[in-house]
Amino acid sequence: MTLRFLPLLLLLPGLGGCQFLFGSPSKANIKLRKETQELQGQIAQLKLQHDADAATIAGLTQRTGTVPTLEPARLEKLFTVHGIRVERLTGGADLDPAKPGHEGVKVYVGLLDQYGDEVKSAGSFVVEAFDLADPQATRLGRWEFPVEQAQQNWHSFLTRYEYVLTCPWQTPPRHADVTVRVQFTDELTSRQFTGQSVVKVEVPPTTQPATRPAQASAVPR
Repeated sequence: MTLRFLPLLLLLPGLGGCQFLFGSPSKANIKLRKETQELQGQIAQLKLQHDADAATIAGLTQRTGTVPTLEPARLEKLFTVHGIRVERLTGGADLDPAKPGHEGVKVYVGLLDQYGDEVKSAGSFVVEAFDLADPQATRLGRWEFPVEQAQQNWHSFLTRYEYVLTCPWQTPPRHADVTVRVQFTDELTSRQFTGQSVVKVEVPPTTQPATRPAQASAVPR
């Protein structure tokens, strides 16, 4: 080893040894990253609890029927729905392979408990879709799925647990970006939760926005 590297070797202990050469994370960075992940998990759990509390209050103040519900103290002991999530698989649905474009939208909805884990629960759905790029903000449809019908649309495969709701267009979209809004009413707690997402669809050719015809260029005589 040549003497010209000796000063650098003497500095390595103060700079973190091999971490200076190879950039491996220090114990302090690993601890900070772990604490950040734990805080993010706590924030997500607190948000679910807040959404559930808000849904409980809304259900108690807006309820007009006489259907009994469990007391909040008893609900806290159960695994119940605290939020919903519109899953990434949500998007345009090719309901008629003989026709170009999508004839509707297929909505994947996951239910989350107070710990952020997916949970199965009975309830009803209301799905709405909008073409917000349209100047008139066209509503493409509103679909209701009562409890009995929603149960038929429950699917589980490996680690996926979700409702899959197929919604044929009532009004075809004119643009590829479609906003989907989902409302779930829990049959057990009467809580209502909403989720929203913007998804991509293939616009049917008959509803695509009209384009201006190309202007004929002047031909010199």
